[in-house]
Amino acid sequence: MKNLLKSSVVLLGIIALCACHHQNPLTTHSKQDTFRFLLNASANSEKRLHIPTQKDSYGYAYLECMDGKTSPEISCDALYKEMVSFAKEQHTGFEHLSVKDVTDSSVFASLAEDYAEYAATHEPHILSENKS
Repeated sequence: MKNLLKSSVVLLGIIALCACHHQNPLTTHSKQDTFRFLLNASANSEKRLHIPTQKDSYGYAYLECMDGKTSPEISCDALYKEMVSFAKEQHTGFEHLSVKDVTDSSVFASLAEDYAEYAATHEPHILSENKS
């Protein structure tokens, strides 16, 4: 009986750990999907936060923030939070994105160069102000 109880407790512990496990959504998708999401999330966040951005430069605020560049026009914390809000708006696979995920330096390091190239060669999809 003691062994059965111990086994049950261990099994419940394992199930609880598995249920709480969180993988960074930026690492669970193809790079193409991740780049598309980051470009759209950054561009829409820049627009919503009224960050002065030239039309062909949408999506670069995320790069600048993660590279440690500072600017009086960009609040990186606000940008990250808005990107997370954008993710929760029915962006399949990214709904559970957190600020910690967006600012993960090791993930950013693995994506930065290719993301910069992607942002330079692709147009973001800007949602209307009413977030439709």
